[in-house]
Amino acid sequence: HTTLLAAVSAQSSQKFHLFERQELSNIAWAFSKLEFSDGQFKTAMSSEVRSRLQLFDAQALANLSDSMVDLSHELMPRLEPAIDEFVAGMPRTLAAWSGTAFNELLHRIGVDNFGIAGSHLLLTKMGVSEPPLQFVQSAQRRIQQASEEGDARRETWGLIHKRVLCFGEWDLLLPSGEPLRGVLLRENGIRVGHTNPPAWLKSFATPINNLIGRDLCGEFQLVTGIGLVLDAAPPGHVTGEIRLFSSSTPCVSCIAVIRQLQIRLEGVRVMFANSERHL
Repeated sequence: HTTLLAAVSAQSSQKFHLFERQELSNIAWAFSKLEFSDGQFKTAMSSEVRSRLQLFDAQALANLSDSMVDLSHELMPRLEPAIDEFVAGMPRTLAAWSGTAFNELLHRIGVDNFGIAGSHLLLTKMGVSEPPLQFVQSAQRRIQQASEEGDARRETWGLIHKRVLCFGEWDLLLPSGEPLRGVLLRENGIRVGHTNPPAWLKSFATPINNLIGRDLCGEFQLVTGIGLVLDAAPPGHVTGEIRLFSSSTPCVSCIAVIRQLQIRLEGVRVMFANSERHL
């Protein structure tokens, strides 16, 4: 597709001044994902983005921060106020997630996904650190193995979709002093024998792609599995670590899921990493 991309690049580079803000963000993101490098395209795009810095909304800033790394130092400071508002606006108790405040926050900020750089900054502000490299490498191997085992939905029904696989492990100490350890792998999408989540765990429609059921996200299904194990354990103060890994950058609903897990287990250190940051 190099010839096609070169033609698109040559034509669009001359017309960026006609692009809407979201169109600029979209084409920059697409060319970045396709790893197509063109000097004229990059120069023209950088110039146009700089001329409109004050006009981009938070979602466009998130996309551009990932796709135009050379401008990230100018884009991220403009995205950070939205990240700060998001972190400050998240409910502080599990019961409060059932109210309307978080949905109102999502629509006020207008972001589905803060991107690779933005999500990392957001999680850091939440107190969610990156897990050890050994865990990341183990998770990547397990996800690669699962990917190579085949895609039943594609093979059975011809369904082509983006697969997001999520891996987690926990090393906890129950109030009795008994250790609780385990590992779990989950994938996005509908599953036979779909399990209902714990009563305290909520997913949320995102403001842009609001028809997607975020309870089908791999991260939500992974935390569902872990949450059900924890809910079956004796009540009381639990300590230890939960390490999570996703093959994709989490949406804002899945960020909220991680926050709910933090609240559910105040004495547990929750860590998270995603494959797109570890390429």
